[in-house]
Amino acid sequence: MTVEQKHSVTLLRFSISMLLIGHLLAVVLPPLSFQTRGPIGQSPSIATLLAPLEGYGQFLYIDRGYAFFAPEPGPSHLVQVAVTESDGQVAEMMIPNLQVHWPRLLYHRHFMLTEFLNRIHQPPGPPPELVEADPEQAEYWVRARARYKHVRQSVVEHLEHEYPGRDVAIRRIEHLIPDVINYRLEPVSLTHPDSYRVMLDRPIEEELTAVLAAPANRAETIPPPLPSTLERAGDSEIPSQQLEESETRTDDTQVSDETLDVTPEEAANQAEESSATDAQEDSA
Repeated sequence: MTVEQKHSVTLLRFSISMLLIGHLLAVVLPPLSFQTRGPIGQSPSIATLLAPLEGYGQFLYIDRGYAFFAPEPGPSHLVQVAVTESDGQVAEMMIPNLQVHWPRLLYHRHFMLTEFLNRIHQPPGPPPELVEADPEQAEYWVRARARYKHVRQSVVEHLEHEYPGRDVAIRRIEHLIPDVINYRLEPVSLTHPDSYRVMLDRPIEEELTAVLAAPANRAETIPPPLPSTLERAGDSEIPSQQLEESETRTDDTQVSDETLDVTPEEAANQAEESSATDAQEDSA
């Protein structure tokens, strides 16, 4: 092998090594950026490293941060779609949908889109107090809100293209995971209708007020769904009326301290003892 050939082989090995390192960084840095993201954006150092690889990661769709796997999976976020026909009839659907988005990779891609829409959501604002106290943060709020509205509108426009001549509206749905303690006391299906909660697009002040008392006229991104319509999220059917009722519920389920200290076996024993006592009192 001549000197020129050795030089060419060395250059080829070096180029392949750099490409592999670059691809590895494109895989590792997006999740790291997701985990280091703060209230005003991602870590500056991670953003600097990620900047040259953003286009490559977006092209291959590997610029994702995965936070829905074990050991601490969080709630998932879906998009409810209402398509209104010219005669006023409303057809509702859920994105993603196992019955429509097949193969499973297509379902996963739609799931990533709905999660992205929820992640960038910024409520209307900013509050006047923030404008006076921190103008820079207030400006970031306005920009984040504008970004969310643009992305949300792009989703609506895509659906309007899929359903020409019909009115399309969307709203976000949160699919909660059952609480461990409550699940031990009363096991329920992961697709139970009560685990779906409507996420309204309203200012933070209204969110805080709704915890104490639901406002008389709640802001809706779309009209309330028809009670007779069944939503389909994955392979589960969710009555629209129960979705509507879930708007007024808070995220946390109230559990008394006594319930926390009682196991299912102890609760069953207490129920038997109570039944025996009642029977004795009745016979007396």
